[in-house]
Parts: sequence; structure tokens; C-alpha cells
Amino acid sequence: MKPLKGNKNVEVLFSSGKRVSSSFLHCVYLLNKEDSRFVVSVPKKNFSLAVDRNKIKRLLREAVRKHSKEVLSFGGGWFMFIYSSDKVVSFLDIEKDLKLLVKNIS
Repeated sequence: MKPLKGNKNVEVLFSSGKRVSSSFLHCVYLLNKEDSRFVVSVPKKNFSLAVDRNKIKRLLREAVRKHSKEVLSFGGGWFMFIYSSDKVVSFLDIEKDLKLLVKNIS
């Protein structure tokens, strides 16, 4: 999966995408796109320190890359994963939450 870049693409995703939530993550997605792209986001409101935001982004990206086959089982699309918790959790918890989120999409 490639990264989703550009403000226009993110605006299209938010305006016409569907939403799914789990305990730590929210997902906005558009299925049936010709390419598969994703972006992760961690709100500055919840984590004022950039070190914490960057750590969570790295963990999220790695979880998405590790489970990209499950995410791409829909045939492709654009995905935005937003971290919604106010504390840093372990990689295993993020991974479990991502699996639950993907099951809710299908």
C-alpha cells in the first residue's frame, strides 16, 4: 500500500467516505478505487509532544503494512486511520484494534 498524499485527496476521502470506529482507532475509507493508499493521523489535541505522536504514527504504519493483505481483501481503496485514544498503547493492542476495524469494514 502506498501513502495517500495531498489535501484534495484527503478532502475527497472525508466528504464521501464511510466511517468505522473501534476502541483506539477511527477509519474513514473509500472502497473500489483503482489504487490502494492509506494515511495515519494522530491529533495534536491528544498528544502535545511530537515524540509521542511520531511513535504512534510509526506503530500504526507498521500495523497497516503488516496486515495489508487483510486491508486489501476488499479490492483496493483509500483509508485514513485516526488514533482516538489519549494514551500511548502497545503495538499488540494497536494490531488487535486494526484487525477488529478491518472486520467491521467488510
